[in-house]
Parts: sequence; structure tokens; C-alpha cells
Amino acid sequence: MKLTSLKLNNFRNHAKTEIELNPEINLISGLNGQGKTNLCEAVVFLSKASSPRTHQTSDLILAGQNSANIQASLAKKEGIVNFNFNINKEGDNEYFVNGNKITKMSELAGNLATIYFSPQELKIVTGGPQERRDFIDNDISMISGAYVNLLNRYEKVLFQRNKLLKFEKDIAKIIDTIGVWDIELAKTASRIIKIRKSFIKKLLPFAQVYLKELSENKEELNITYIGQPGEETEEIYNHLIKALEENLERDMELGYTLIGPHRDDIKFELNQTDARSFSSQGQARSITLALKLAEMKIITEELGEPPIMVFDDVFSELDTKRQKKLYDCVLGTQSIFTGTTFKFKPTTEFSQFKIVSGAVKEKKVKNT
Repeated sequence: MKLTSLKLNNFRNHAKTEIELNPEINLISGLNGQGKTNLCEAVVFLSKASSPRTHQTSDLILAGQNSANIQASLAKKEGIVNFNFNINKEGDNEYFVNGNKITKMSELAGNLATIYFSPQELKIVTGGPQERRDFIDNDISMISGAYVNLLNRYEKVLFQRNKLLKFEKDIAKIIDTIGVWDIELAKTASRIIKIRKSFIKKLLPFAQVYLKELSENKEELNITYIGQPGEETEEIYNHLIKALEENLERDMELGYTLIGPHRDDIKFELNQTDARSFSSQGQARSITLALKLAEMKIITEELGEPPIMVFDDVFSELDTKRQKKLYDCVLGTQSIFTGTTFKFKPTTEFSQFKIVSGAVKEKKVKNT
């Protein structure tokens, strides 16, 4: 898949920006605060109708305006996909794909897949469990609308179980009623956990190879899912039912559910030590990049064509040798890189754009 054109109106600091992207590598340069990251954010927003930087879509609207608009054309094997997204300060947002209104976010899955890196993404390694859960859920959601529906179903059941735990004061009523919610929760949760574990199993060998390339064979990575045991859905379900029953007294004391995929974690081990506790910033960056490149491989296999790779300020702490390796790793995909300057540039075809105050001021193209 290749994004051929992107139009932004009143998006962040882009009052009116139109850009035709190179099918291979795109370098977006400019001083800090000029709108490079905002352009990347718009590309990622098209893939899942959510921002990697804010949960409030109203933050995406240019100050003093009531709405923002993103339009784009995407070339895929099966043809052209056109996007028209309206983000409104008041009222519902409206998302159209090929003129058809999106009524459920699961309908976006499989249209446009993006892999996004920024320095904030290092929280996948160094942050809390929520960062790692979001990392894996976001990736699976881009390729599976059914998984999006599973997550939504789980949230609804979890809400009802927590509501019972928090507001029902009669312990006998809780004990009499909660079994129904336990069954529904475990059914959905076991499927989510099974899919997550399968995804990690696919992700690991790719991530190991890429980390060795980026670290010159100095680092060994392992990834473990931390949650209920079991590989098959039925086995996970049985463990969940037992755990929910055993933790019921504690859940009633706290007023919420302690067991389930909403509490699970993913453990990254670097050279057999916990990467969250013991990795340096440079190592965390290398692990994160390896994960992003591994995601690229899986999504390519699942969708039959590579996602769009978006790297925001990736080169600030990479030496020339690692920059070259990163360029080599994304050959054949459409990639966007931002930076204040690009001292080392790819030897393959690329376009370079300069962003000033939310507008494209220069474009240079190098053909091979």
C-alpha cells in the first residue's frame, strides 16, 4: 500500500497542506514546532481514527476553528482507497472510506495499516503494562476488525461486572449473580488472550532478527505474555473461571475486577534480564525499533502488502551505521521519516520536504 496524496485542512497547525508522497522514502525536515509530527499524526489517524498523541480528537483542530479535515488517496493491490475524515469540535466526527460512512471502528481494519515510531514509543519497553497492552492491541486491530469487536465486547462485560462489584451492597446477591458475568467475561477474555499470545509468537522471531541487526549481534531478545496460562482458548477459559472465583473476595473489597486481559502484561527480556528495569535508553530504542520492524513483517504477511512506516525523530540518537541499517530494513515499503536535518540520506529513491509553519515549502526528489 502506498499513500499517494494527503490533504490537511485546519489539522493541528496545518491550515491548508497538500503533499504528494514518494512511493518509497519520504524525508520531512524542518525546525521543531513547525508541523512535522502533526503530518505524521494525520497519517496514523487515517489508519485507526485515533491519535498516538492524544485521546481528545478536538485537540487535532487548529486553534480558532470548529473542524478539521483529512483527505487521502491510497494505492493498494485491489485499487484506490479514498479517505475523507471530518473531525468536529461539536457533534460527531464523520469518517468516510470510498464515500461510505464508517459506523464502527472495526470497519477501518485492513484499509490502511501504519507502523508509528516516536521517542514516546519507548514507553512500550520502559512504561507500565497499559503501554504494552495498547501496543499489541493496536497492531492486531489494524488487521482484524473481529478483534476490535472482541475488545469492545470485553469492555462492556467488564463494565457490568465492575458495576455489580462496586454498587451492590448485598454480598449474597453478588455471589448469586456474578457467575453469569464470569462466564461471559471468560469467554471473551480467553479469545483475546489466545490472539495476543499467537501474535507474540509470530512477532518474536522477527524482532530477534532485527534487534541483532541493529545491535550488531550484541543483544538477545525474548518476549513473554504475562497473564493466565494456556495456549488454547478452552484451557485459558478454564484458568480464567477458576481465577475469577478465587479472587472474588478481593474483587468485592476493591469494587473492580483484578483478573483478565485488561490487567495482563508483556515482558521483554534483553540478554535474559528484564528490559523494563535494566535496559539503557539506547537499548530501549533498539528494542522498540526491532518491534516496529517485526510488526511490519507480520502485517505484510496478513494483508498481503506492507504497511506505511512512520518514523518521527528516529535518527536523533542513531549513528550513521544504524541509520543505514534502518533504511535498508524498510526497503520496499513506503516510509516517512522526520528530523530537523538529515546528515545521512538513503542511497535509494527518496523525496525530501521542508515544513515551515504548517506548510510544505520545498520538495527535492532523488531518483535512482
